[in-house]
Amino acid sequence: MRKILLGTTAVVGLALLAPVANAQQARPAAAPAAPPPLPATSVAPAGTAAAIFQTPVGITGAGPHGPDGVPNRPATPTTSGIVVRLGGFFDFSMANISDSADSAVATTRVGATTANPGTVNARLGRQRNDFRTEAELNVYVDGVAANGMRYGAMMEFQMDNIGGTGAGDGTGVSLDELYGFAKGSWGELRFGNEDNVQDLMRVTAPGTLWMGVSSGWDEFVAQNSAPYLMTSFQDGGDATKIVYLSPQFFGFDVGFSYAPQNNEGERADIPTSTTIYQRDRQGVMNAMAGIIRYRGTFGDFGVRASFAGLKAESPQTTGANSDRIDPRAQNLTMYSAGLLVAAYGFQLGGEYAWGNYSGQMTNTINPKLDNSDHWILGLTYTLGAWQFGGQYGVANQDNGTNAAGVNFKDREQTYWGVGLQYTLAPGMVLFANYNQVRDDNILNGAAGVQGTGVNLGATATAPARNVNRFKGNSTEREIDVLMAGVRIAF
Repeated sequence: MRKILLGTTAVVGLALLAPVANAQQARPAAAPAAPPPLPATSVAPAGTAAAIFQTPVGITGAGPHGPDGVPNRPATPTTSGIVVRLGGFFDFSMANISDSADSAVATTRVGATTANPGTVNARLGRQRNDFRTEAELNVYVDGVAANGMRYGAMMEFQMDNIGGTGAGDGTGVSLDELYGFAKGSWGELRFGNEDNVQDLMRVTAPGTLWMGVSSGWDEFVAQNSAPYLMTSFQDGGDATKIVYLSPQFFGFDVGFSYAPQNNEGERADIPTSTTIYQRDRQGVMNAMAGIIRYRGTFGDFGVRASFAGLKAESPQTTGANSDRIDPRAQNLTMYSAGLLVAAYGFQLGGEYAWGNYSGQMTNTINPKLDNSDHWILGLTYTLGAWQFGGQYGVANQDNGTNAAGVNFKDREQTYWGVGLQYTLAPGMVLFANYNQVRDDNILNGAAGVQGTGVNLGATATAPARNVNRFKGNSTEREIDVLMAGVRIAF
């Protein structure tokens, strides 16, 4: 899944032009030559895809089928009458990073493999400053049937963070969203690689560009130890699925989605293997999500609220031989409730989430562990081209016990951030933000409970040594990221 990106929706109609006759003008003796035909993008018959989906030059914002990019010039219909448009964004950002997991001491450094701290005097901690770029190119394909039904497809090409050996320069292009759709007065049906309905519709804390519990700042952070718990549990949920989005009735709408397994694309085997297949029960299975949402206005106040739930089966087998997992992890259950109020340029809102999950949607938790939960609050204020905002949140996750039955302290994570953005020109936004994470009691092994057979690591009998240690022998990982940049949407 993907991380949530900010945008605004622009819906524009195209007026038909017609010549005006002058009754006072004398009729010429002979009919003049016919004027040259208008360009295909200047006039389109009412009700066709060309008329509905054309967008005049200078209009930018979010597309109708994805969160980013709107074409800023009229589209030309193909011979079949289907309109193909382009949109997307380019982003450049820079950051100053302070992370206690960047230490030169091997046992506290994320990614270190040696167990001999401080034995090499020439060791250095990681660099503090960095630049990064990101881009997406969205292709919108839109058609209109004779009965008025709209149909088409959406393809989101992203410059993804593809790493590992043989990955070139790390700017490999992959397809994030890739789906077809049909929509009418009955709602919209999407089929393909798309977020589940919780991610598409849920109400959560507002924030400025790239500021938030799971946003652009984390691209600068070494993530081997999972830097956050409060990432939306829909993140990474682009599995091939079917999605239904209802029309709105009295301010309410609903959505449902279903994915048989958690992979995406055309392959029969999972993307990282040629021996393990998507249907081998080794990932999350039969993920079903539902949501109900309300949007309304009361005088100068706007209100949005949602309640969402997701349930999925945990993996049943492991390895290429498909041996049964015993004991299995708990089935995934995830719920969230969100509320947002907007008035006089302010937006104030948040969400509370709970269930049997571990970070992202595809991560299950071992048997007998307690529920995970988090809450997030956010506030933004918009003044002309400026927007200011902040967020604060806390998450908890059960670490279980060691093999001797001694409880580990729960993992607790606290996040806060502040940010601003300025629209310098149509589609061009400058942004800056500061994000801080304090992550305590990150377990050095799988969280589990005595008697379940879960492997808790070689030092399971010593609780103090089963928690990651960071700079200064602290059990708390401290992350501070100051970030700024520019984003151009088109």
